[in-house]
Amino acid sequence: MNHPNYQPALIRAFFSSFAEGILSTQVYNNEGKETLTPQRVKQLLLEHYEKISQHFFDIMFNPLAVLHYDTAEELIAILRSPEVAPTLKSPVDLFRHVCRTPEAHDDMVAEYRRNFTSLLSGRVLSLHDYYDGFPPGYLQDAEGNQEKAVRLLTQTVVNAYYAGRSVAPSASSGDNQIYLFRLLIENMQCMLHSRPLEFSDEADLNDMFLAVCRTPENMNTMLSVMQQTVQQRILQSV
Repeated sequence: MNHPNYQPALIRAFFSSFAEGILSTQVYNNEGKETLTPQRVKQLLLEHYEKISQHFFDIMFNPLAVLHYDTAEELIAILRSPEVAPTLKSPVDLFRHVCRTPEAHDDMVAEYRRNFTSLLSGRVLSLHDYYDGFPPGYLQDAEGNQEKAVRLLTQTVVNAYYAGRSVAPSASSGDNQIYLFRLLIENMQCMLHSRPLEFSDEADLNDMFLAVCRTPENMNTMLSVMQQTVQQRILQSV
């Protein structure tokens, strides 16, 4: 899955969804009024920033492995090899091999730091700031059926969102589906488009889904995987 959009899109999907999971627990007070000022956003994210690296490893290990290796056996063989196994002392060491090449690992670290720094300043990296962080022409449109990439991004969004909710004391249950829809619309653009999309005020949800997913097949994959992953998270919490 050698496409320049995929790895940075997955990393932004994790950070934006994890942060949204935290913030969605605090959106409304008892009177149903919105309580999230910019200062409150920064405070909430700073309170939980130490959880980010732990959940990043738990959630992102598999998507990055699938992205960079054709089979799990290939990665396992490398990690168990006599040359590599003794050097694996921490998740940081594992990620060097999950990313497969030094270049991909360096890119992963750069995107991690860019998203992390944005959260510590009290905001999720915006779509425009995300795209502006790459040289012109670097990101590309992904054509046709991108079932595996769409699946990985959708799973990342759902898992990171629920992980964020799990670390913050919930003041409001909210409607998780609304948050997930917005996160998927944003992050699927990063995965499949070379530039952010603009939607008219008349665009309905289905039109937006189809636009960001590019094909009906990709859209159906996204919606199906979202439902499956949400159900898995709910069962895990029971």
